[in-house]
Amino acid sequence: MNISIIGGGITGLTTALALHKLGIPSKVYEQAETLNEIGAGVWLQPNAVQILHWLGIKEEAINEGCMLNKMEITYPNLRPIKKIKKAVVEDKHGNQTIAIHRGKLQRILYDRCEQLNLVALGMPYLNQEVHEKKVQLHFDKKTIQTDVVLGADGINSRVRKAMGLPSEFRQSGQICCRGIANITLPNHLKCEGKEVWGDKRRFGFSQLSDNSVYFFTVLNKEICPQELSKTSLSALFKDFDPIIDKIIEASGDMHTTELIDLKRLDTWHDSHTCLLGDAAHATTPNMGQGACQGIEDAFYMSHCLNESNTPQDAFIKFETQRRKKVDYVVNNSWNFGRMVHHRAGQIFLRGIMKITPEKVMSKQMNSLYSVEGL
Repeated sequence: MNISIIGGGITGLTTALALHKLGIPSKVYEQAETLNEIGAGVWLQPNAVQILHWLGIKEEAINEGCMLNKMEITYPNLRPIKKIKKAVVEDKHGNQTIAIHRGKLQRILYDRCEQLNLVALGMPYLNQEVHEKKVQLHFDKKTIQTDVVLGADGINSRVRKAMGLPSEFRQSGQICCRGIANITLPNHLKCEGKEVWGDKRRFGFSQLSDNSVYFFTVLNKEICPQELSKTSLSALFKDFDPIIDKIIEASGDMHTTELIDLKRLDTWHDSHTCLLGDAAHATTPNMGQGACQGIEDAFYMSHCLNESNTPQDAFIKFETQRRKKVDYVVNNSWNFGRMVHHRAGQIFLRGIMKITPEKVMSKQMNSLYSVEGL
């Protein structure tokens, strides 16, 4: 059985490695001619870290990033809304969140795939069609034949379009800006992730390496300048802890986009093709689970294909396993983002956080971090 994966991002590359671990050959087709370390940072939560451990690349990710010992939501002065113990931010196996440059993570995955001859670059996907029970994949300069297509080509998926599935996006009305700052954090902030809440704006940051910091901001559109720059961004956070201004001042290129997600699809698959990651269930980043859920998809899809008699059976099993958790992440991320950017909603969330026992919080987080079979 020939399995073709469209998209050489985190989800696609992880899927190829997961399939290979189970003895199933596949090939990743990526449109880019080369993979450069673009983007900003990503927080890999324990559910994703478990899968990286299963693939044998957890330590490499830790070496290229930073293990975070604490994750806190704070007031503008960095005072935590609720002080929490370490047990709340790790899973039952002791895995904690890893902060890593998105490009470095992709490079780790790509290098392993390249060693195993699992990836082809310079292959822009155009469309596909089924002919005599085989899928004809049309690329810019080449057509290949395959048995199974896994679409991991992101929120603007061409595979999803070729399947005839809708692409309806929800606009959040919020602008997100991400970047990397060349700065060394003071000792009391090292190895910690912070999300700082203000009125209609948030600022998150964590150490990436000894002298670099990943940061993000989320702003309501009505307070967002027409052009975001270091100066305008600093002005928006002038009443926050001084370290935030220092991070902004030390930043390089910033990536700005409006936060959107994908309206729930009735199905992720047809007879020969199944969508994964953002192509199937793109979420806003408010729960920090976008990349993590793509990595989970890779794990579950590899096992479904390994344990099923036909691809169709595997796709049905995959959707059955994944729907509940994915819907939970997408919906809660959306609702959280809306509430935290309104005064009443933020007051309500702060109140809930303060009165929720740590035992309950730990149980909730471990449910999120759980990966069946690991």
